Amino acid sequence: MANLDATTWNDLQTTEGVAEDRRYPLGLVNGVKRATQGIGSYLLPSTIQALQTMSGARGQSIPVIKDGVPTVRMSASFDVPPNLLESDNYGFVAVDIFSGFRIYPTMFENNQIDKENYQRTIMDRVAYEMAKTKESVLAAKLEELKTQVLDYTAQSSQNTGTYSFTGSDVLEIDKAAQKDAMYFHLNSLMEANDLGGNYNLVTSPNGIIASDVEAAKFGANNSENIQWNQTLLPMDRRHYSKEISVGSDVFNGWFFRDGAIGTVSNFPADFRGETVVGEKRWSVSDMELRYLRSRCNIYTNREATEATSIVKGGSPVDTNLVMSHFEEMAIWDRFYIVYPYNSDRATRPSDVVKVKGLTS
Repeated sequence: MANLDATTWNDLQTTEGVAEDRRYPLGLVNGVKRATQGIGSYLLPSTIQALQTMSGARGQSIPVIKDGVPTVRMSASFDVPPNLLESDNYGFVAVDIFSGFRIYPTMFENNQIDKENYQRTIMDRVAYEMAKTKESVLAAKLEELKTQVLDYTAQSSQNTGTYSFTGSDVLEIDKAAQKDAMYFHLNSLMEANDLGGNYNLVTSPNGIIASDVEAAKFGANNSENIQWNQTLLPMDRRHYSKEISVGSDVFNGWFFRDGAIGTVSNFPADFRGETVVGEKRWSVSDMELRYLRSRCNIYTNREATEATSIVKGGSPVDTNLVMSHFEEMAIWDRFYIVYPYNSDRATRPSDVVKVKGLTS
């Protein structure tokens, strides 16, 4: 009976074995997945479809009209200002995250480890490690996209606490501000920079716990009420990630708008076409894989032979593995990281802000 198939991932979503593994929420993957819903504001459906199916050998050239200021006068004349628009092109780079595993069915003929438990454990572990790699890729891209200019921080600092945009392109939030209406100020700050919208916050572990606890202490029936601030950044838009180092601060992280960054999965031809050659199969997972938050390209090979390589020397020898067979599965998460065009990041604010919570 065959063990490996692309549909094996469907069962993994709800059934788990027992293992020592520990898991921490992958906030960057989850936050960017949430933000992906906004990419339709700058990518046409046809462009998204092309990204899903194009070969890596093809480059993209996405046309965009650059921002500009038309000439406007206070008097009429035949000297009509031309006000010509300027255009540009930009594109994205595909990312490949690849792993896999092998199953030796005969190994379980003389083994106290249950085969189903073993298989689910290795699948879960591979998916999680792939997702951790994805976290590091997304962190690097957010660092690249972070805004280099941010105005109106002085106005946000007139209540409790201060907001300071430093020379290292980081928005520093002091301790008092964290324990006050921080979410309100972050949203209003982006609105003042012409970048209003729905935002996501991803920080180092437990980064915003002080803000959340303070709000719980001061609700509607208390001498002061800051609980209303929580509604301005709902719980499903707050995430933690161990990929983000806390250093000596309360938190580090990124505050980014829906669409400021997103991912579009790519499926090469053999996988989309579900090619079958003997017992080798190419396919696409039916649903998003756990942790990775994306559908992936799946390759399974059920006719591999020669498992003798895992037979350990010495005595006795597990003869079940001599001249035996194995099955293997490869998981390939191939995707484009997409983001809106910005003609000059040195002078134009962007909707990705690197944030830091200070300890004082």
